[in-house]
Amino acid sequence: MKTETTISTWKKVLIIGLCVLATAAAVFVGILVDLRYEEYHKTRYWDSLSRYVSPNILLVEGEKRNDYFMRLKDVRTGEFTTPKLEHIFVNDIDKQDSLIVFRTFDRLRGYLNVNTGQIIIPAQYNRAWNFREGIAAVLKDGVLSFISEKGELAFPTTFPLNADIDFYDCAFQFHNGLCIMRSWAGKWGMINTQGEWAIEPIYNSICTPTLGYRIVTRGDKYGLIKEDGTVVIPTEYDFIRVSSDWKGFVLAKDGLAKQIDTSLQVTVPFVYDKLYPLETVEGYGDQEYDEGYTPSAGTPAYWRYDVGYGSGVMDSKGNVIIPAKYYMVRMVNDQLFEAETAFDGEHILFNVKGQVVNSAE
Repeated sequence: MKTETTISTWKKVLIIGLCVLATAAAVFVGILVDLRYEEYHKTRYWDSLSRYVSPNILLVEGEKRNDYFMRLKDVRTGEFTTPKLEHIFVNDIDKQDSLIVFRTFDRLRGYLNVNTGQIIIPAQYNRAWNFREGIAAVLKDGVLSFISEKGELAFPTTFPLNADIDFYDCAFQFHNGLCIMRSWAGKWGMINTQGEWAIEPIYNSICTPTLGYRIVTRGDKYGLIKEDGTVVIPTEYDFIRVSSDWKGFVLAKDGLAKQIDTSLQVTVPFVYDKLYPLETVEGYGDQEYDEGYTPSAGTPAYWRYDVGYGSGVMDSKGNVIIPAKYYMVRMVNDQLFEAETAFDGEHILFNVKGQVVNSAE
């Protein structure tokens, strides 16, 4: 009897021991797996993406477990000065202002000092713009306000913004004492550093200053104003854009475009965006050429040229036959061209002199 009891006891001890060993082995394996996992997913910094934002502060980028982040590091101490942040907006730093925007992983924005690397204004805004001229715009709960570098209101006026605004197309920053602003009615003007309307909100859009001017739209027409809001070209053009050489602007009207310099003098009386050889309809549009291409001997006699969203026809000498204000143009034969006013719109026939022959419908 004692022998059976002893055997039973040993069986229990053996089973318990095996269970303990199995548990220990599982824990050991788990630790190894976790260590390998942590090793594989440890924080990695990409030295090739590091760059200085000030003489002593380095912006570094890294990732851990597929979470990408940015941090600032003081090269004098070798210590990080910020926690891991989703983004630091270093691409629009004004040399006169040391505070720039950062964004946390919960999508809130605040400000840090690029010279010290320290967070100065904690993350609390839904959107924020980098400081310019000592003032920054911040958006919180649908209301836009302007703050000083101490985080205090620069002026008491605030501006409720409609939810339909596209923040990627506008930068609420001061330039020469003026900042774009949108009225509750959806029109754009400019305010001064006291929060007062300096340019009444009458425009559909106002672009960021370029070459000392702002491109504006009113209705579907484009114009040009100085940075102080003075109108230099009325809103009567079909479009205005910065020229490809960044020395002036291209103005288009009634299918014709010209280039002006920053003194508003015409430098190129006729410009276009793209050039295509025109043949019969079957061979239409097989090739295209950038602006500046000069047709040589043996090239087609007629060419389609594009200005903005419009198309027209010129001959090999550059003489305009049909202005570029049509949705599409085609060559019917060596004497006739067909122009379409819009997609599925009216079709019009022109002769080689640019005269309307009749309707092609």
